[in-house]
Formats: sequence, structure tokens, C-alpha cells
Amino acid sequence: MKKILVVEDELIIRNDIVEELECQGYDVLQACDGAEGLASIIANKPDIVLSDITMPKMNGHEMLITLRNNHPDLADIPIVFLSALADRQDIIKGKLLGADDYLTKPIDYEMMLATVNSRLRQVKRMEQRKLSQLLKLHAALSRTPGQAADSMPAAPPEEIPQMTVVTISNHEVDLSEIKVKLEGQNHRVIEMDSGVVFQASLDNIAPDLVLVSLNTTDMRASMMVRLIKAKRECAFPIVLLVPPTKQNQLNPSHESWFDAIIQMPCSGDEFTAQINALDTGTGAPVLMAS
Repeated sequence: MKKILVVEDELIIRNDIVEELECQGYDVLQACDGAEGLASIIANKPDIVLSDITMPKMNGHEMLITLRNNHPDLADIPIVFLSALADRQDIIKGKLLGADDYLTKPIDYEMMLATVNSRLRQVKRMEQRKLSQLLKLHAALSRTPGQAADSMPAAPPEEIPQMTVVTISNHEVDLSEIKVKLEGQNHRVIEMDSGVVFQASLDNIAPDLVLVSLNTTDMRASMMVRLIKAKRECAFPIVLLVPPTKQNQLNPSHESWFDAIIQMPCSGDEFTAQINALDTGTGAPVLMAS
């Protein structure tokens, strides 16, 4: 049963929304302001959040900003704003902050239910794409052209999935062995040093895997990923490469932003083993010691 959180300070409106959702078979949680809503998101990890904007203690925009900035592991939860603010600028502000949709009051419940269904389907598609991408990585890195892994039958070269791998580094890590390994399997490797340039060219590149060092030439890796995930869905895994001299700069938040963390130096074979260790069920980060 899908879990929905309703954040609304007006009791009558909140009860009406909850009743409509429960009639559709959803498990519905309630919060009366943004602070309570944020706490409920962290504790309960709902599948989608419907939230008012103008609320006491913490408004909807503040709740969204805090969630996206401080809890990247929950950044994929869709947020739909419900508000009497129908002004175009208010809608634009909410979307720029990372809101997934916007419904105005008085609420059209048929439209609300359609929006909820649409967003939940989108989340499911995203999860399926991420799983497919990880499985593709496993297959691509486990085989060389014309040769299959022990557990898989041999396949002709044209059937082996080839990847586009982007590396983004200010040259504080040595990626030569990893690059040789990838190119030896006929994967395309695009080398970059700027996080800003990577974000601008992301749609054109369509990467299958992104490797980023702790710092690019113009921003920290965690900032780059946070900006990307605030604006788009990321089906491709993002792996953090930590230089040997910067390992003490890791903090717990890094485990939420990245699909894996690899301490450098790392050989090509070690890199392949690490990518194949990615959990295709949860995508949980794995820290690999050098």
C-alpha cells in the first residue's frame, strides 16, 4: 500500500484530503505544519507528499528546501504543493525550489488523485530505470567483447552493452588504470574537470555512469550532485572518488548523495569489483578501502 503524507494546517481541508485518499486505498499520514511534516518525512519515508505552502512554524517552501539540502537520501520523494496562491510567480518559485507539481485551492479532488497516480507511476518508472541501469553496468563491466562472465553464456560483441562513462575531476585522483580498463572493454570515456560544464551538457551526454572526485575545478562533488538532483531524475549511478590525501574530509552526508564511494588509488579490477558490488535492490553506498 502506497504511503502518502498530507501537510496542511487547516484541519477541515486536511481531513477532506485524507478522506479522499483513504477512499482510494492509500495509507495516509498527517502533519499540521512544515516542521511536523519534515519530521514525518524523515521518520516514515512516504511515497509522495501533498503539502500546503502557507503554514506556521515552517512553510512548505522552507520544508522543501530543508529536505532537499539536508536529506539527499529522501530527495526523490515527490512533493506536490497545495495552495491558494495561484499567482504565476508563486508557482514558478515552487518549481524552482524542486517541487514536482502544483495544485491550487479550492482543490479539485479528481485532479488531485490523477496527479498522485501520475507521480507514483513516475517514481516506479524511475526505480525501474535505475535498476535496469545498474544491471547494465554489471553486465558491461563483467564481460569483455566476445567473452562472458562464468555465470553467463558467451555473447557476440554487438550484444554486449557499451556504456558512456563521464569522469569529472580536478586531477587530484589518478584515473588512468580505470580509463584503460573501461576503454579496453570498448566503453566510451568522457573526461571533464568542471562540475558546471557537466551540468550544462548532461542532456547531450546521457551518461550511463558518472565518476566524480571529491572536488571538481569549480565546485565540490556533493554540491554538484545536489544541484543535479534538485532539478532532474538521475537514473545513472554517481560514484565518488576520494583522493588518498582527502579521506578525512568525508562526512556522513556523502553516503546519501552517492551510489558508491571509492577510496583512491584504485586499480581497474578493483573498480570493476566495486561497481559490480552496487546493490541493485537499494543502491546502498559501499565504501571500498584501497
